[in-house]
Amino acid sequence: MAQNYSIYIIHCPACGTANRVPAASEGQAGRCGSCRGALPPLYTRPVALTDRSFDSFLASYPGPVLVEFWAPW
Repeated sequence: MAQNYSIYIIHCPACGTANRVPAASEGQAGRCGSCRGALPPLYTRPVALTDRSFDSFLASYPGPVLVEFWAPW
């Protein structure tokens, strides 16, 4: 079975340095390799939220968020 070794580039909001982030680190915040500033967590797939988790996710995520609302009715 092949493993996914995808790498994404996240630019540090503090110093602008491009940081390589492995796809396996999805959802985890990291540190800039240059200034040690906080990097936003990487999300490459949709995150299912509930009415209880929605507000806290938006409040804690520093970047833009695309939201799709869905209901079974």
